[in-house]
Amino acid sequence: MSTTPDAPRPSAVPPNPSAEPPPNNNNLNTGPQDRRPQPDPLLPTPKLRLQINDLRHPGTLSFQAQVPDIVSTLETALSTIIRILYTVPPPQQQQLQDNKPPSPSPPTPITFTPTPPPTRSVTLILRDTPGVAYTTGTELDDAHKEITLSLSYIHSTASRPAEITGVITHELVHCYQHTAPPSPSTEQGKPNDALRPPTGLIEGIADFVRLKAGLAPPHWKRPTAARERAEKWDQGYQHTAYFLAWLEDVRVGKGAVGMLNDRLLRVGYCEEGGKGDGGGGFWKGLFGVGVERLWVEYGEYLDGGGCGLDLRVGKEGERELEKVIVSSG
Repeated sequence: MSTTPDAPRPSAVPPNPSAEPPPNNNNLNTGPQDRRPQPDPLLPTPKLRLQINDLRHPGTLSFQAQVPDIVSTLETALSTIIRILYTVPPPQQQQLQDNKPPSPSPPTPITFTPTPPPTRSVTLILRDTPGVAYTTGTELDDAHKEITLSLSYIHSTASRPAEITGVITHELVHCYQHTAPPSPSTEQGKPNDALRPPTGLIEGIADFVRLKAGLAPPHWKRPTAARERAEKWDQGYQHTAYFLAWLEDVRVGKGAVGMLNDRLLRVGYCEEGGKGDGGGGFWKGLFGVGVERLWVEYGEYLDGGGCGLDLRVGKEGERELEKVIVSSG
């Protein structure tokens, strides 16, 4: 819910000059020997700060009532982020996923090395500002994050106490998700904007974590038919979040979004057939097919047609996708 007059973008992976380069997980042709259980990453312990710009604002009292223990709320949200984005499912669980009903597409092995960004501090700022909330890195050091919450919005949610916890969780994801690999050619090693994904995917991942945390607000509506989807997969927020939930819960398996987040760190986002594509494409390199094909499958699933019943990979799959697009157009 990053809204502000200056439209700051969610921050990406901050550089850590002292850390070794992350291992390359681009080779997705993994065998059994590559599917050994990864150790769970340690829970980060950033310095936590709270800054209230107007103690007399009614939103301040609302915040104290809705979030009486801000440290516990932030630590719970952080634990949820690590569990959802940085935990590789054990081989036994993947085996259960692979034993689902046969599908024409081969199962996708969930394998990556969990590497949370080295965020050193998170400052929660309560200010009377338009919109809902937004997250930025500080000007001097992107490893120090600032989450700004609107006091007016906080006051408007007094009858919905879980709303602010959901907003905080969404914004904290922006402090701990990856959006692009760091580039040595950019100032202070900040992420390469040329390899950033669509904003809708960034916001969709944040709302996916909020959804998995059980903090979906009442106005969210999970689509039950293809016609109820958003117009595009990268519409963002809850629209993309439900698409990612289908990808993880139905199409691929637990850890799929974590692996997607990890690939944004390793190679960045490359459109299928676009510049820097490398012949594979971001989505196809991860899941065997492009995102438009996945979007079609999602619609078929919602309409009761099952997941990827007529899926074919390679050129044959592309021709099938063209037929679907033409017939539905």
